Amino acid sequence: MRVPDFRRPGDADDTAAALRAMQQGSILYFPAGGGSAPDGAYRLNALPLRSDVTLYGDSDRSVLRTTPAAMAALSIVSKTSTDPLTRITIRNLRIEGLVASTGFREHWNLISVSGVDGLNIEGVQFVGFAGDGLYLGAEFGWPVRSPRIIRNVVVRDCLFDGVNNDNRNGISVTGGFGILIDQCRFVRCTRPNMPGPIDFEPDAFAFYRLENLRVTNCSFEQCGGNVGQIAVTVPAVASPPRSILIANNRFRTYRGTGGDIAVSINREPTAALPSMDCVIENNDGDGGYGGFQIFSAKGVTIRGNQWRNYASRSFLGFTLPDAGVSDVTVSDRFDHCGWREGIALALYKGTDVTLSNNLFTGTGNGRPGSAPLYLGKGRIRGLSVVANDWRNNPQAVGLVTVENGADYRPATTRIESNLLPPGGRLAL
Repeated sequence: MRVPDFRRPGDADDTAAALRAMQQGSILYFPAGGGSAPDGAYRLNALPLRSDVTLYGDSDRSVLRTTPAAMAALSIVSKTSTDPLTRITIRNLRIEGLVASTGFREHWNLISVSGVDGLNIEGVQFVGFAGDGLYLGAEFGWPVRSPRIIRNVVVRDCLFDGVNNDNRNGISVTGGFGILIDQCRFVRCTRPNMPGPIDFEPDAFAFYRLENLRVTNCSFEQCGGNVGQIAVTVPAVASPPRSILIANNRFRTYRGTGGDIAVSINREPTAALPSMDCVIENNDGDGGYGGFQIFSAKGVTIRGNQWRNYASRSFLGFTLPDAGVSDVTVSDRFDHCGWREGIALALYKGTDVTLSNNLFTGTGNGRPGSAPLYLGKGRIRGLSVVANDWRNNPQAVGLVTVENGADYRPATTRIESNLLPPGGRLAL
């Protein structure tokens, strides 16, 4: 169905025409230049989609633009917690917000979703969002909330361009099962006091769940925020996320104060807590603030990543009561990391942490306390430091700075097969 064919005299914008087209068929075509705006853009005010519908256009020449009064261009909302909308496809469109003229508006998203099982978004440009580009909300209502299903979502080959870094996030997810974000590009997203380009973050309600999350083959440029470019942050009342893969992503020219990858479950892991089964691998970062920042987590494998020219440190655990890590392995490359703050990698609080086959080159800044590795004052038990290469760091830099906290047990630390510079030793 060609949406322009359903326009009627007196229509305020293109929302009514799209609704008429949807009543007649399941495939809506937005031909380039066919909208009611002077430049041919389609002006939409929270167009409500139904199940079994496809929207498509002529790539970036088919522009869907929010009206000044619209809190979204497209809206996907299920009526109850058990009847998600299904089988929705959005592809080859450019969706524009008005952030350049309105500035930041936290809940003014380009696509707002609250209840879906089967959503495919491919080849879509999200441009100039005042809130989020795409909001996947596993809830409905405020302040009283009821759960909504977010399941089987694919976002592939999309652009998220915030235009002026005066937005919330490129993608926000409050809950969901089976979410894939692949081959997407994030540019100029997120103002300084918002999380970051991709934010998996439930609110403080126990019904939220996050499971089977994949962020792969994406690139991030000139983005900001204060948590992470890819952030997984779960409140203590919700279950920890399960089955997470963050792989083969590229980070450049970060403007924020968080990490490229940040994880927090806001509780100290216990023996009874299940493993998160989180893998962070083969990512490539250059010129950021901190590579990974794992505040609290259990069951994380970090391997094959390259972090270069970072001002601050990557870190594991925090010394706060609601932080710390367990069952974590790191096998990465750190080149010229900690050039401003002096440390490449820090462990503040953790149990059963393995640092193996890491390569540290040119780390720190040569000042007192500078070192490739820092061990904080928190509870550290079962640390393994095995087969790491420490040889190519400034002579003025020590290999490890240890704070010797009251709950650090050096007797539980295993040190084997490390490559050291002449005269160097690991004093752990």
